[in-house]
Amino acid sequence: MSAPRKVILTGATGLVGKAVARHLAALGYAVVPFRSRHDGPGGMNHLTGQIDRPALEGAYAVIHLAGEPIAQRWSAAAKERIMASRRDGTRLLAEALAGLQARPQLFLSMSGIGRYGIRRPEELDESSPVSSEGFLGEVSAAWEASVEPARQAGIRTTCLRTGVVLAASSGALKAMLPAFRCGLGGPIGDGRQQMSWIRLGDLVRLIAWCLSQPSLPPAVNAVSPEPCAQADFARALGKVLRRPAFLPAPAWAVRLLFGQMGDETVLGDLRVLPAVALQAGFRFETPDLPTALARALGE
Repeated sequence: MSAPRKVILTGATGLVGKAVARHLAALGYAVVPFRSRHDGPGGMNHLTGQIDRPALEGAYAVIHLAGEPIAQRWSAAAKERIMASRRDGTRLLAEALAGLQARPQLFLSMSGIGRYGIRRPEELDESSPVSSEGFLGEVSAAWEASVEPARQAGIRTTCLRTGVVLAASSGALKAMLPAFRCGLGGPIGDGRQQMSWIRLGDLVRLIAWCLSQPSLPPAVNAVSPEPCAQADFARALGKVLRRPAFLPAPAWAVRLLFGQMGDETVLGDLRVLPAVALQAGFRFETPDLPTALARALGE
C-alpha cells in the first residue's frame, strides 16, 4: 500500500483551515499544519523571513490559507498587516517551494473576488478583466503576484478567488445572526448590490477537488453559481430563521461604523460566477441560497 499523499496546510487553525484539514484527512491525505508567524520547526514568519524549508520537502500539494483577518477596521496599521501577511507571507512560501529538491505538484493559494474590483455591473468569471480598484483590489493583486516564484519554477499554481464564506460559527454569517434572530435584520444600503458567496462545506469540497485535477488555470472562482442581491440574502436568512427581515441598515451607518472596510465588503457590488469549476464538472452541494443557509445553520 502506498503512503498517503502529504499536504502542507497553512492557516490550519482558522475557520476554513480546520474544515479543510478534517475533510482531507477523511479522504486519506496526510495533512501537515504549517504555522505562520513562527520561526521554529514547521512554520514560517514573513516578519523575519524565516521558513522551515526541509518540512516542505516531498509534499504532494501546499494549500496556503494563512493571512491577517480582513474583517476589522482598516487603520493604517491594519492595512499594512493585511497587505504584508498576504504579499510577503505568500512570496516567502512561494520562493521556498521553488527552491526545494522535491517540489509539490500543486500550490493552491487563497485570494479573493476583490481581484475584480469593488463595484461592477456585469457578470464576472475567470475570463473577465481584473482590477486593482480599492484596498482589496490592491491586496489581491499583490497576493496573486506573490505566487509567481512557484509558478516560474514549474509548480502548478492556482489562486482561489473566494467570496463571502457562509458558516454559522464564524465570519459574516455569524456576525449577522444576533440581529436577525431578534427580528432586527434587513437589507444593507439599498440592498441591490450583488453578493457572491459560498457555503463553507462547498469551499472545502472545491479545495479537495482542486487537488484531484490534472490541470488548473491560474485562477479559480470559489463562489456559488447563484449570487444574489443583498436584499434577497436578507429575506432568505429571515425566512430560514422564521423572523422578519425588513429593517434596513443605511449605507452611511455602515460607513460610519466600519469605514472603508464596510464600503468595500458589505456595500461592494460584484456578481461573480465559478465558470472554471462548473465547466470542469464540479458539483456544488448547496448552489442555492436557501438550502445553503439552512445547511450552514444546521452545521
